[in-house]
Amino acid sequence: MMSLPESTRSDPTPPSSTSPEMIGARIDRLPHGRFQRRVLICTVLAFIFEIGDQNAAGLTASAIRDRFDTDLTGIAFAVSAMYLGLLVGAVLAGQGDRFGRRFMIITGMVSMSLFSGVSAMSTGIVMLVLVRFLTGIGLGLIYISIVVYLSEVFPVRRRAFAVGLGIGIAALGSIGLTQLARVVVPWGEHGWRIVFLVGLLGLLAVPVCSKLPESPRWLAARGRGEEADATLRELEREAEERHGPLPEPQLPEKSPGLEDSPKDAATRSLFQGKMLVSLIMLMVVWICYSLAMQVMNTWTPTVLSLRGFSDAEALSTTSQLLVGSLIGSAVAITVGDRLPRRGGIILFTGLAALAMLTFGLSGSHLIIVLAGATVHFTIGAGTPLLNAYAAERFPPHLRSRGSGFSYSVGRFTNVIAPFTIAGVLEALGYKSVAWGGFAAWGLIALTVLVLGARRGRPSAPIE
Repeated sequence: MMSLPESTRSDPTPPSSTSPEMIGARIDRLPHGRFQRRVLICTVLAFIFEIGDQNAAGLTASAIRDRFDTDLTGIAFAVSAMYLGLLVGAVLAGQGDRFGRRFMIITGMVSMSLFSGVSAMSTGIVMLVLVRFLTGIGLGLIYISIVVYLSEVFPVRRRAFAVGLGIGIAALGSIGLTQLARVVVPWGEHGWRIVFLVGLLGLLAVPVCSKLPESPRWLAARGRGEEADATLRELEREAEERHGPLPEPQLPEKSPGLEDSPKDAATRSLFQGKMLVSLIMLMVVWICYSLAMQVMNTWTPTVLSLRGFSDAEALSTTSQLLVGSLIGSAVAITVGDRLPRRGGIILFTGLAALAMLTFGLSGSHLIIVLAGATVHFTIGAGTPLLNAYAAERFPPHLRSRGSGFSYSVGRFTNVIAPFTIAGVLEALGYKSVAWGGFAAWGLIALTVLVLGARRGRPSAPIE
């Protein structure tokens, strides 16, 4: 039989330098260098302000009640308003698929910083509630946009490390903010305002974020392949100057269900096929996660007080529990990227469910501390895996919208949770929190087990 001429054989066409799989392969071979450090700085700052600002209202609650002559309901409205803003910000972050990741990060940082400063100038509880809502919008933009950006520009082997580092340092920042509040809030009529003024420091991060290149994955998804290639070449040139020649890109297998789509793919694509499964899974996960996190971060002193602890004992015990979060973050930094995303999430949330039940039902002070610290440990170790996994469930052209939509549903839980948890505690007692936390963490593990993508490797492609 006559063989075909070389020019007519049906050999597969090699992928272009800006195809989704090639962009991923080119990024994954980059060593840790100056660019990654800039991304880490922005990630750390984003988490510090996102977590710290959420705690600001709680740290200043007693002073605000006195100065504005309000009650706990007014404080609850201020807390809920901030979470409502986070919800709106998370939805608006979906516009990052249109305007770019860097633009949304900078917009969120500027918005959060300015309105945090305005919070310090509030003249009454109504103004504070309104400004906290606007501050929350900026926080929502920052959180979603930085996680999406990091997932697209960081080598897959170091994504959990980056998020873990951000959360770990943010935990230290929260401890520092707490100590600052203990000093300045008692200063007098305006001492509490200093806590909110700290948010203005976020403006210092804007120059760092503005120097970040746009995500090559986003540029290619928008049909701007030449710009994507130019960005990658600059990153490769920088890496080669410091580390020598780079290895050839190693193309991964194509991920099923995440095929290339046109740059203007409609949002309705999220509600079809495998994208819908991912969306449902993450909506359930973020609802349960938001509820469980608010119980541990906001209501632990109240729960301990209901169990007979004095105010001093409750606050001291709460601070002891945070050590677990620091240890968990250290675990995420060192070994998080070696764990399969799905398996690690199931492991840590399952452990959190058991520890939460023990924390709420045990009568031993030692066991309460160990169990509570274990819950915080699983949060520190598992949250980086969860954030990386969530962003990796969507292709570049839908990543901001998918991440923002699913995350915003969880933030809606935070809006109604302050009133709901208070009512449940009053009606059913502290044991209800133990069983509720057990159910929330357990449902996360079950949902990821049933609906999560069954990929054993942490380096599963996200295209």
